Amino acid sequence: MKPPAQPEHSRLEQQIVKLQHALTAMESARDHFADLYEFAPSAYFELTEEGVIAHANQAGAELLRVERKELPGTSFLRFVAPGDIDLLTEKLFGPVLSEGQVSLEASLLRGDGSSLAAQLDGLLLTRKGAKPVVLMVVTDIGARKKSELALREQEKFFRLIAENLGDFIAVLDLEGRRIYNSPSYQRLFGHEKDLRGTDSFAEIHEEDRARIRQAFVDTVRTGEGQRGDYRFVLPDGSIRWMESIGAVIRDNAGQVARVVVVARDVTERKQADIQLRIAAAAFEADMAILVTGADKVIQRVNHAFSELTGYSADEAVGQTPRMLMSGRHDAHFYAAMWESIHRGGSWHGEIWNRRKNGEIYPQWMTIAAVRDVDGLVVTHYVATMTDISERKAAEEAIRHLALYDDLTQLPNRRLLMDRLQRAVATCARSGHHGALLLIDLDKFKELNDTHGHDHGDLLLQEVAARLKSCIREVDTAARLGGDEFVVMLSELSKHPDEARRQAESVGDKILVALNRLYVLLGKEHRSTPSIGITLYVDQRKTIDDLIKQADLAMYQSKAAGRNTMRFFDPGPPAGRESSPDEGRSGHR
Repeated sequence: MKPPAQPEHSRLEQQIVKLQHALTAMESARDHFADLYEFAPSAYFELTEEGVIAHANQAGAELLRVERKELPGTSFLRFVAPGDIDLLTEKLFGPVLSEGQVSLEASLLRGDGSSLAAQLDGLLLTRKGAKPVVLMVVTDIGARKKSELALREQEKFFRLIAENLGDFIAVLDLEGRRIYNSPSYQRLFGHEKDLRGTDSFAEIHEEDRARIRQAFVDTVRTGEGQRGDYRFVLPDGSIRWMESIGAVIRDNAGQVARVVVVARDVTERKQADIQLRIAAAAFEADMAILVTGADKVIQRVNHAFSELTGYSADEAVGQTPRMLMSGRHDAHFYAAMWESIHRGGSWHGEIWNRRKNGEIYPQWMTIAAVRDVDGLVVTHYVATMTDISERKAAEEAIRHLALYDDLTQLPNRRLLMDRLQRAVATCARSGHHGALLLIDLDKFKELNDTHGHDHGDLLLQEVAARLKSCIREVDTAARLGGDEFVVMLSELSKHPDEARRQAESVGDKILVALNRLYVLLGKEHRSTPSIGITLYVDQRKTIDDLIKQADLAMYQSKAAGRNTMRFFDPGPPAGRESSPDEGRSGHR
């Protein structure tokens, strides 16, 4: 059933009521907008399409520092810096009128002559039946500009520091990846490689990596920079010690956004620290150490010094190292020592010193000059001393084993050859003769086969002792090996006949000595020698030639019946044999 139709006048009344409500709302909104426009903190300007100010709020007048009543009818371009007038004409009014809105930055001139960096935001307003106007909001961005300028200056300063200091600067993200590296950091790799995006922990020595990574995590978590040192492995495999400290960069919300790490190569300092620790440990180690001032007065000694020399620290301090002098070295020795120290900063070598109890012993000593930080002035001398008595004894034992026969203690073939070489050279210079006697024991093998090697060894030792009794100190008795011996006579006469007689006289003594009865392990034994002799006076013959000549002469003795001697003669053999009983020897 349809509702009854309303009368025409009722509908009209309702429409009138609605219209009144709409007008009331419109007036309220207009008043509200006017209030916002008037009392808003932002500077508002209403401009004609020619750029003339139609209206401005109080904030706008205050921003431009002019009386508000002076603004209407004034071109806005009056307040624009000359350099930006074309920009404003081109970018603001044209685009605003065609596109509806635009935003740009410009420099304004206030009424009091001061300048203002401003953000201009324009909006085109169109009203029915009226010309379009531009509503422009002007914002003072001077503080922001200053902040941006300061930030750019800081960035420029930061880059200046980063690119010119020797320290290595890196900016890392929160995962430890490189965002920025200073050129010095890049050069650390040996080239200008772009390291952005790479893992900053990759080159840290594996034994230090976990510790440094944890320090980085702690920096990100707490915002407090962590200091640490670590080993950095370069591409060529070499290792450098680095010391670094981290600092955080926060975003606008105060959250950690980046980490700046400043690192310094402290390899030399580390090495110096290690050396200092080593030196401190070494000072109280087993090596004796003595420290003097530049005046060479002892300032400090360690415990090992006291044990080595017998002098306590109280006895040594205040004295000079002269207290240790043995008297075995002359002034030239010490002058050469100090010359080396003054010239090169150090000296080392063997020296004989004296203990407190008077014992003289060999040392290996090193003396080093210590200079000031500038390396100009000597401040101290440091000496280290080691007792080499045992080493010297061992060296002498080794030398003896190398040069002397172990059974007879006579010089062996090696030492004989050395002495013979020098003797021949000496004879060539002086003109004096020398002689070489090669001695072979007759029937020695029979003694070894019959009574054993112990009897043979005893015989060889006794022969060695008897040979030494027959010669002078300047002469040499040596064992070539087996039952062969050599006697080298030096400083014989310059005249060959006289030298021959001198050599023959020694040969006679040897024949008599070696023919005497031997008592070996309670058993009597007789042994005879066969001797070959050759003379030398110059270097026309080699050492091997002389040995061969003496050997040939010795075989002539054996061929003549043994127990005799023969001189080497390259011509036909002549002469006669003799026996010890006759009191003279055969010759030639």
